[in-house]
Parts: sequence; C-alpha cells; structure tokens
Amino acid sequence: MFTKDERAIVEPNSDMVAMVLAVIGFVLFIAVITQTYQIFMEKTLIAQQYDDALSLAGLLRNDPMLTVSSRPELIDASGIESMDAEDINELKSKYAARYNFSFKIEVPPTYIKVVGTSEELGISASVPVTIRLNEVEEMPGTLTVKIWEK
Repeated sequence: MFTKDERAIVEPNSDMVAMVLAVIGFVLFIAVITQTYQIFMEKTLIAQQYDDALSLAGLLRNDPMLTVSSRPELIDASGIESMDAEDINELKSKYAARYNFSFKIEVPPTYIKVVGTSEELGISASVPVTIRLNEVEEMPGTLTVKIWEK
C-alpha cells in the first residue's frame, strides 16, 4: 500500500480522514449555533410574556371591579369573594386579548383567593397591593397574575 516513490504520489484514501474530521467539526458547529439560537428565542419569549403578565397585573390592580370605589388603590376582599362567573367572564373579555389568565390575591397567612383556574403551564408576575379585608382592617399583600396562550 505504501510506496517508496520520491515523486510524492498521493494515495486516493489519504485525504478521507481529514475530510471526515472537517465535516464532523462543521456539523457540530452548526448544531451548537442552532441550539444557542433556540435557547435565546425561548428566553426572549419568556421575557415578553413576563412583561405582559406584569402589565396585566398593573391593570387588574386598578380595575374598578376589584377596588374600593372611594379608594382606587385599595383592593376589596369582600368584592372579590362576591364575584360570580359573569363577573369573571367580564374581566376576561376586558383583558384577555392574547392570553387566558387567572389571578390570586393573598395576604399570607390570613387571606388567599384564587380567581380562575388553569391546568396549563404559564408565566406569572406579582405586584404589591393593599387589600381591604374588612371595614377596619387593611393589610399589604400581593396580586399574582398567571397568563398562558389561548
């Protein structure tokens, strides 16, 4: 197979190893770049959806259906407890253009109320709120909104 000819004759299979290594390297490079791009796009989508959930939480925090009429910065727990399916549907028709959503009002460990349910995975965002538990008691709490694709 090997010759002792000094005229530098190239054997037909001697470049195959170098070519295979170059192709494998190129394929691995493309795979790494593709995976990096996919992760970047997923992270960007999550960041956009988090911003949407945060802005929806801000809108719900000031919605007249959830707040005390004389003090729009104060969420009324009794009003949330008395919400029926029609009120929830009205909220969803008002705010659920791109996403379905549910929200939770909580003052740990005293009060927790979840409005709407979901089996879907989604993105959540929370904002601090003041919650009126009764006529004389107001406490700091959180309003957490969870959104998911329609």
